Amino acid sequence: MLEYIMPVLDRLVDGWAEKLGVSLVVTIAYEDHAQIFAVFFVLVCADLVTKWLSLSRQHLVDTGADEPSLWHAIWNMKAARRAGYIKSDIMRKRFVPKILTYFGVVSAAAVLDFILLKAHAPAFATTLVIGYLSLTEFISILENMQTAGIKEAGELVDMARRREGIGKGGDK
Repeated sequence: MLEYIMPVLDRLVDGWAEKLGVSLVVTIAYEDHAQIFAVFFVLVCADLVTKWLSLSRQHLVDTGADEPSLWHAIWNMKAARRAGYIKSDIMRKRFVPKILTYFGVVSAAAVLDFILLKAHAPAFATTLVIGYLSLTEFISILENMQTAGIKEAGELVDMARRREGIGKGGDK
């Protein structure tokens, strides 16, 4: 019997990366929760990249550049990293716990919604938590863009805070 099973298992393992990739794409394309997670992950990554731009611009300012543009900040990222402004260990220590915390909070909200639905009450926790976390990430992106030299981002931060009643100091 084992002589028939082993060739099947060998073929199953062949091309595992491609199979995994296709599975992820199909899951994201058809599952709402996977789409929300993927888009939220993009928000968190955008927050990280805009933080790098902000730190790169700070490096330019500290080295004597007058009013560096966004393009200068983009082209300076490698030099800012070499100068120690952008540190992978700090980013990693902040990024991974942030994602794990978000995953835990959203999971707890999903559990609460499950309980509420079973008790025939309206579910709201997951929507509230995902909305709040997304908004704080969005404001953090705008704040990073503002410190990266994009003045219009500051106006958007003020508008977002007024609209949602959130104080200064988004999730950085």
